[in-house]
Amino acid sequence: MTIGGQEVDDGVTVAAGPHSGTASIGEMLTEPSLHVEIVVPTADLARPIRFVYPTELADPSPYLMGEELILSVGVPVLGQPEAAIDRYVSILAERRVTGLVIGIGDVFDDLPAPLVQSCTKRRLPLLIQRPGVPFRRIIDWVDSRRAADRDVEAGERDLGSMLRWFMAGTLGVGPVEAALARHGLSGAPVAVCAFPAELHTRVHALVDRHRAAVALLGERIVALCPHTPEFQAELAASELVCGVALGADPQSMARAIPEALEALQEAARRRRVVHIDEIATVEGLLAAVPKVRLVPFVQRLLVPLVEHDKTANAFLVSSLEAFLAPGNDISAAASQLYVHVNTLRNRLAKIAELTGANPLDEGDRINFRIALWAARNMGMGERAQPAGARHAPKVVQDKGFTGPMRPPRSPHRDG
Repeated sequence: MTIGGQEVDDGVTVAAGPHSGTASIGEMLTEPSLHVEIVVPTADLARPIRFVYPTELADPSPYLMGEELILSVGVPVLGQPEAAIDRYVSILAERRVTGLVIGIGDVFDDLPAPLVQSCTKRRLPLLIQRPGVPFRRIIDWVDSRRAADRDVEAGERDLGSMLRWFMAGTLGVGPVEAALARHGLSGAPVAVCAFPAELHTRVHALVDRHRAAVALLGERIVALCPHTPEFQAELAASELVCGVALGADPQSMARAIPEALEALQEAARRRRVVHIDEIATVEGLLAAVPKVRLVPFVQRLLVPLVEHDKTANAFLVSSLEAFLAPGNDISAAASQLYVHVNTLRNRLAKIAELTGANPLDEGDRINFRIALWAARNMGMGERAQPAGARHAPKVVQDKGFTGPMRPPRSPHRDG
């Protein structure tokens, strides 16, 4: 359901964006120049004021779209019985107005008790404006908020356009330096944070406390934030989806912004904050590869080994893992497996025979590592297990290649 251009779900209007030009009851109450006081309070002081509507109609429903602040001197309830007053209040409540403001001094010196009772019953915020204060002040205040929000959003779009030109190489670094200086971000590293556009309001709730510069880049938001422990801790605790990179100086923004946007793609998959350092690795690269592209590595390079291990108990998979482990050479791998170096050489030769790929060749070693990574990290261990196998090596049965499976201690065993 849509009211006033906003989606409504189960009677709750979805919050407006951070620059939608709306004010709230709470903000209005803290503005002293308006001289507004609340009589029937609301637990939700953040209720948005999207429109201001001065009217003395007893039934203004044809002109209401939702989230209006109704301004009245009280004519609709003047001299009316309780039932008529309650009907008036029910019309406003059913049309989801934000609140009713009665200007005191023109018709009423004090609010009618039935009006207060009906607003309380229907949970409609009721406010008064002191005598002698024109409604125009409220109208102008809301208009000024709307204009200020438009200016902020225009600034964010302008900054986004400028950053796009800078990344494309069609703009020098000067405007970027000036933008960082305006926000007190010059002379120190900057955390470049990329967010999905739908998090706009929550992003401001986080970064506005840290002198951040916010830019709109299409369907994404980039916030340039101080690289401080305080901000990093708040970002980590925020549970926002965010890609992060580090800009050491203004010129490095041409690299850091695309890196943050790249990290955002992985953050969207993991549903958390992801730093570019997490994906600037072979593992990070593989994590972004569609699973279907990795299946052939498992099928071609691991399935033959698992099938052979099943029938010959040759420990080819565990031997391959040990040989490819970081920092291992053939001697270290043999020691880890408690076998003679020549035994391991025989196993590696058997692996080459079964797969057509030589573990001693650097290019083939990369392919073997990809296959092992896919089986270990993407739940593809079952793809390496032959159909009907009941006693495959534990490393495969666990759906992951979590470490070499050591054979019995026998340094002279031939594989």
